[in-house]
This record gives sequence, structure tokens and C-alpha cells, in this order.
Amino acid sequence: MRLAVCLPCRDHVNTGFAYDLARFTAYWSARHVANGGALHLFTSAGTLIADQRENLVKEALQVNADWILFLDTDMRFPKDVFDRLAAHNLPIVASNYSTRGLPAKPVAFSNARCDEYVYTTADSKGLEEVYAVGMGVMLIKAEVFKQTPMPWFQIGYASGTGHFFGEDIHFCHKAAKHGFKTMIDHDVSRVVRHIGTFEYTLDHAEACREDVEAEKRNAA
Repeated sequence: MRLAVCLPCRDHVNTGFAYDLARFTAYWSARHVANGGALHLFTSAGTLIADQRENLVKEALQVNADWILFLDTDMRFPKDVFDRLAAHNLPIVASNYSTRGLPAKPVAFSNARCDEYVYTTADSKGLEEVYAVGMGVMLIKAEVFKQTPMPWFQIGYASGTGHFFGEDIHFCHKAAKHGFKTMIDHDVSRVVRHIGTFEYTLDHAEACREDVEAEKRNAA
């Protein structure tokens, strides 16, 4: 079994992501290398995400990968993420996760207009089919790319809604046209995080004032 881990990035990666990747590679190697498994890491730095993903897949196919795992470098994920997603033995299975800005929204959609979100709640379990989902944590069988014509990734424009849509939406839509459903794993989704930046103001301190004062009283 050959796994290609594809990492589109810019100039830097987050510390949390680097930590999770180190744990992931150690865990995967301990479980699979002795049984003939091969792990390939590919990275592509840049700002054209569709082009980055396209080139990463080409590299993965050149080493005859069986599975392609996309991990965006602003994600946090468990060390056994591959095993948990691969256990479903599905062509496309991904994690749902939150956007990095407020108001926070999930990145999974139930329809082609991408105006109906699929939420992962405390009660969500198992798998759910979606129209599309972000590719921050997505496992794909290589056969999907072999049976789906290029370009696999493309930034598009939906004239019906007047909005642009991302390369991840394009991929899920095109894969579906060639017989490959996109699924999300709610259980994995609950332990995945999306790393963002946040600017704190004194308004936030004021909003937390009651909790801080309560903590002081409890400590007294």
C-alpha cells in the first residue's frame, strides 16, 4: 500500500500542524511499513491553490500511490487520521471543519448552490454524503483521479448565484459526475481543527470579566 500525503502551503506552516504531521508519520510508519507500506510526502508552496493541488496529485500518481491524503498546513488532526478514514474504504472521504473567521461556518455543503451547510454536532455520528466539502483533511483513492479527466481542480464562477467557488467544490462536483460520491466522517470531524488568527481587543477582556472574577473568588 502506497500513501501519498499532499501538503499545499505558502511560505510557512503552523507549529500545531508540524507537530501533528510528525506524530502522524511516526504512527503510520510504525503500523504500516513492516507490512510493505510506503509513505511519500509531497509539498507545493505557492498562492495558486488549484495549481498546487493539481501538481501534487501528479506527483502522487508518479509514485503509483494507492491513496492520496490532502492535509492543508493550517489544520490540526489526529495521528491515526489515515487509518480512521481508510477504514471506510471509500473513494472520497473527508473531515468537516469550521471556517477560520467569524461567523464560523462548516465547510461541508448539501447542495450545488453551496448555500446549505452540513453541520457536525455533538450528536453527529458516522458517515454522511455531501455535495462538497473543503479539502483540509481529505482522503482520496488514486483511481478517482485516473478515472476523472483533468483539470481536477479549478476556481469557477456560478452565474446562477453570482459567486466564485473554490477548487475543492470543483473537484467534488467533477468527481460526482464520474461516479464518485463525497462523504464526510463526523467522528473524525469532531477532532479536527482549523488554525486561524485572531486579534484580541479590550471588548473581549470585558466579555470575559465575569468569568475572571469568578475564578478569583473560587481561588480565594
